[in-house]
Amino acid sequence: MNEQESVQGLFLVGGRIKSKVTLADRHILQDHLSNLLQVHNLVVLLGSGASFHLGSPQTRNLNNEKVVELIGNAGGSVNDADRALLKLVNPGDNGDLERLLNALQLASALAIHTQGGTVTLGEGAAAKTFNVDALEALRHKIGSALVEACKLPGKADDVDEDYRTDPLRAHRTFISRMVRSRRSNLPRPRIFTTNYDLVIERALDELGYPYVDGFSGTVERRLNLSFYGLDFHRIDTSTQKVIARADGALYVHKIHGSLNWRARTERDRITGVESLEVHQVADGTPSGDDRVLIYPTTAKEGDTLAFPYSDLMRQLGDSVQQDDTAILAVGYGFADPHINRILLRSLAVNPALNVLVVDPFAVLEPSVMAEILESDDVVGKRLDADDRKTKGTAVSALAQAADARIAVLTGDAGKFTVFADLMPDPSLGDAVASPRTVSELIESLELIGRKTPAKTLAEDGFSA
Repeated sequence: MNEQESVQGLFLVGGRIKSKVTLADRHILQDHLSNLLQVHNLVVLLGSGASFHLGSPQTRNLNNEKVVELIGNAGGSVNDADRALLKLVNPGDNGDLERLLNALQLASALAIHTQGGTVTLGEGAAAKTFNVDALEALRHKIGSALVEACKLPGKADDVDEDYRTDPLRAHRTFISRMVRSRRSNLPRPRIFTTNYDLVIERALDELGYPYVDGFSGTVERRLNLSFYGLDFHRIDTSTQKVIARADGALYVHKIHGSLNWRARTERDRITGVESLEVHQVADGTPSGDDRVLIYPTTAKEGDTLAFPYSDLMRQLGDSVQQDDTAILAVGYGFADPHINRILLRSLAVNPALNVLVVDPFAVLEPSVMAEILESDDVVGKRLDADDRKTKGTAVSALAQAADARIAVLTGDAGKFTVFADLMPDPSLGDAVASPRTVSELIESLELIGRKTPAKTLAEDGFSA
């Protein structure tokens, strides 16, 4: 029995426990997934949880000392003034990077609006005065460190042991099974992600799947959102007639920006009008242009109103409004109000919308999860039955919602690496074989044909 076969979890639908996820009854989840993947319009939302096994930073588990470590890992340095500032703007040491960056942003704004350009933090003898340069310097260090930490896969010690030699295995498995599970006449899946990293693009490159990421050009790649209206087809090279749609293609939307995006102000050669353009550069290319990223602060909702994020968010809104639509949210913790508003409003107005949220830890404490898994009579009951305590998270609220269109997978089965292996595998179906299986069968038959007389083949049950 392999590692995935021993994993357990809970599959919830409409606020009730539909099934446990064990080796014996995982087919219930897979049947649900098989139907979900066949909807007309499939929207996949990937959050940072889909990259934790590759060393992605957890912005909600970083206390002050971890922030110092994050900066150090990125090659930065923290002086005594930085440490004092961290302690004053985050006295509770609560480990929430978004709140820390918000505090620095507010303190900086206050310092700018004073005549001396300074702000005093703290009370009594512990009070200290900081100028705006010190505040902005620390904010820049944290932002740069966060960007550096999102260059995945991370250091070997930060990557799960099973993924150090083949880091993208889970992403390849997830994407390939998702694509191959859908009928060829259905619209392409659309992957929306809040992640900055390039893991999805690299996994697609390794699979050899064509994809549209909104950029035009080859040498000079420029964001051109009209390209999301394009598709891939196979053509006859002699007649140039379309033969069929190309297999495996999909769309990728990076709604919070990307590590390899840069913003430049350019002047039109004909009209002379200046405009902001977003370019895609090679990974690791040094550039003086501004990165196109939405950082985790309260200002991020306002940032989404600017180009190009407003257009990308509009595409998400349009996608979830279509008939016969499913949203598969994996590793997304529903911590972004601007995204939540789109998803929840779509649930309210689109009765043909179904949602599956995959999250391992946001619903129940481990002790409560273990208690449920050991019980024999929980299937069919509400999650909050018997005064069972749940976590106060958005995902937990969705897990308890009495709406049959909302399903949640939690527990170890909700880890991205495990969920990827739980996805239906068309190559294991009765009528579908993987290309590798087919090629091996052909090779075996050819070998038999070369070594065995036809009469023997017929006697063994082979016929032409």
